[in-house]
This record gives sequence, C-alpha cells and structure tokens, in this order.
Amino acid sequence: MRLDEYVTYDGIGLAELLAKGEITPKELGGCVVDAVAAVNPVLNAVVELYPDALDALPQTRGAGSFYGIPTLTKDFPVEAGRPGECGSKLAKGFRALRDTVAWQRLKAAGLVNVGRTTTSEFGVAAATETSLYGNTANPWDIRRGVSGSSGGAAAAVAAGLVPFAHGGDGGGSIRNPASFCGLIGLKPSRGRVTGSPGANAPLFGLATAFMLTKSVRDTALLLDECHGPDAGDGYEICAPHTPYSEAIRRPPEALRIGFCVKSWSQTTCDPEIAESVLKTARLLASYGHEVEEAAPEFDYAAFLEAQKVIWGADLAAGLPQVAQQMQREIGPENLSATVLAVYHFGKDLCASRLVNAFKVYDEMTRRVGRFFNRYDLLLTPTSCIQPEILGTYDPMRAGIDIDTVFADMELKETFTALFNGTGQPAISLPTGTSSAGLPIGSQLVARFGREDLLLGVARQLEENFDRNNGVWGQGLPPVFAGRPRA
Repeated sequence: MRLDEYVTYDGIGLAELLAKGEITPKELGGCVVDAVAAVNPVLNAVVELYPDALDALPQTRGAGSFYGIPTLTKDFPVEAGRPGECGSKLAKGFRALRDTVAWQRLKAAGLVNVGRTTTSEFGVAAATETSLYGNTANPWDIRRGVSGSSGGAAAAVAAGLVPFAHGGDGGGSIRNPASFCGLIGLKPSRGRVTGSPGANAPLFGLATAFMLTKSVRDTALLLDECHGPDAGDGYEICAPHTPYSEAIRRPPEALRIGFCVKSWSQTTCDPEIAESVLKTARLLASYGHEVEEAAPEFDYAAFLEAQKVIWGADLAAGLPQVAQQMQREIGPENLSATVLAVYHFGKDLCASRLVNAFKVYDEMTRRVGRFFNRYDLLLTPTSCIQPEILGTYDPMRAGIDIDTVFADMELKETFTALFNGTGQPAISLPTGTSSAGLPIGSQLVARFGREDLLLGVARQLEENFDRNNGVWGQGLPPVFAGRPRA
C-alpha cells in the first residue's frame, strides 16, 4: 500500500481491506514508519516507535474488529513493559508494570501499539511543550500548538500517521487537541472506560482514557471494544442498550438542544469560533431538532477554586511516589514551573479543603443535571481560542503560581472541564475552519451515560460534510504524511 493511499482511510476502512486480504498488517506498519519519517521531524508528535512491535506485525489476517492495525499510545503507563514517562524528567525511564484494562480490550480487538506520543508534563498544562522532548507543532500551522495534554496523539492523527490514537482527558485533554487539529475527540462518561488496574476513574473521577479519531464510526466501534467496568470498580455505569456502532446507523429523533457561546468564565470567545458554533446550531435545527440558546447556571469561580484543590491534592499525593521510585528530587531540575506550582499548592492543603471541593462539585453536578432534565444535548465551543503560537503559555516560564496555571488553561478549558466534574460524556467535532485555515471544534454534551445520543448526532452532522476532502471536508493540513498523486 502506498502512503498516499494509506492516509485516506479511517480505521474501519483499513480493517475492511485487511479482511479482504488486500493489505497486510505488516504493510500498514511500513506505512506508519514512512509517515513518521516524513513529518515527525517537523511536528515532534511521536516520541519513539517500537521496532519489536513493528517487526511482529503479521502478514496474514486474524480475528478482531481492528486486527493488525497499528496505533500510538500517549506517553503514560498504558502497556506492560513500555515507557510511560508522562512527559517528565522526573519519570524518565519509567516503564509500565502492567496493561490498563482498557488497553487490554483494545488489544483483544486487534490493535497494536507501535509507539508513543508526546504529552504535556503529567497531563497538567493545556500545551504540549516540555523540557523532556520539546514542543509539538500543529500540522495546520507549525508555528502553533496542539493544546494538551493529548497533543502528540492529535498531531499524529491529523498528519496521517495513524487513523486514531490513544489519549486521556481530565479537563479537556482529548477534546481540545481534537479541536485544535480538526479531529473527533470523545470524553466518555465517568466509568464508561474503566481506569483499572488503578482508580476506576483517575484524578478523583475527573479523568478517563479514550481515542482521538478521524471518523464517527471509528469512535463508536472503539468505544464498543473498550467500554465496561472491571472487577473491583467502585461503581458501574449502565451498559448501552445497543452497540454504539449500531446506534449511529439510526438517525436520532428530534432532540431538544441548548447552545451557548458566552464563556462561563467571562473570557471572550473568539468571534470566528462563536460564529462557527452558531452555524452548527442552525444546521442542527435544519435536521428538525429544537435548538435554542440556553446554558446551565453555576458558580464558575467556586468551580474553578475546587478544581485547583482537586488537581493540587492529586499531584501532591502522586509525585512523591514517582520521585521515590525513580530516585529523583521534586524540584526545578526535574519538573516544570507549572507542575511545581500545582504540586506546592496541593502539598499545603488541609483535608477539609479537599472535602469542601468535592461538595462544590456535588452541588455543581446537581445544577447541571437539572439543566439536562430540560435538554437532551448542549452545544458549545470546545475552546475559546484558536491554536496559539508555540510558547505563548510556556509551562516552564518563570513566575508561575497556581492561579497562572489555571489562567493559562482557562481560554481552552472553560467549556470542557465542567463535564469532567459532572462525569457527563462530551465530544469535540471538527465543524468549522477559521479565516486563517485553522480547525474549529464544537462541543456536544449529553446526559450521563448517553454516548449513543452524542454519537448519533455526530454522525448526522458528519454526513453533511465532504468526507472525500480530509476530515469533515477540511482538506489536508500543510504538514501531512501523504498526498494524492497528480
């Protein structure tokens, strides 16, 4: 298979070719190697490829929805024996002791992890810029960033290296990179994708792992393959009534959809982003949905303060364990100013502040839940800003404190982080393009456990765009691993 052919397929498209015997997993591995060689020196999205995994790719067909399809995992502990350095000098050299259960399930579906992608340090900053492996550039404009923390995954998929890639989302870390790079990024409901063998949902329930993709059908089938609880999970989410890959085949009935473009943090939303979301609202109305301006009411300042406490407490507990295991010091020689600011804030907290932070989240979740008693979906911008110039929010710059860290993130995570707190499913969709040719993402949010609604409406929107011209008719980014031959 030629590289310019490989890059035109999503995962299911490649799986269909594999099932027919028209290509082999070994050929796909060769395409990944060629793609990384072609664009990674410019993007810095892939930390490394795994030669042993590439060499082991078979020449024959096998069982599994995605049998033999190579993918990339975020630089966190995901697969036993593979590096999981979390983008940090503190964790340099660390290797995962065991597979995550979600990754075990995706492996059982046939996926092969052939390398790891860049991340912001410990997933904190909303910018994939680290002292461990440098900055990751956006394929749409290499002067600009990819957000974070799953920035390397987003850049890799957008540039055609793999059809989808693994990421994680604790405040918008799948959705914002997807928005910046013109992809589909789903954050599933809390508990839909188990965090086992660790916490059921990491970061006190705020974070979850999943994949960034080029198509809704890939998103649906990947979720089919990895969702569900594991033995010992503290709670179990209700299973879907039908497989997600079947649910997207049925057009959704008329839904009541609220839309909002006014930032809850009072940050001004970029006018082009706001107009793109309004255009998406009009498109949804044209399908027969009842669409009106509406938004949940909650105390954003109290929510933000609680978020600082929860993130700080989590880092204060986790970093000393990493430092002890790796025999390194917690200090500026091993950690960015951003991570140190959150760590020191968390280290000085008392237990009552953490308890009170959870109370704030409980109240906020009730308020948002009452909003979704009236609406099936909420439509918002994913980010308030377009991709910024690299270094604008440098996580390593001097003078950063806890307020600076969250001010840096606010422009990107105002609309996303709330739903990590409530645990609801939310998805970023590539519904627009700016006058500068940069992708614009719209976020859809559903009630807890209703990924089927999100994916059904996402598929409805997807069918409106030209799928023969890049992802959702955006065309191809300037930095792309393969272009059609003349």
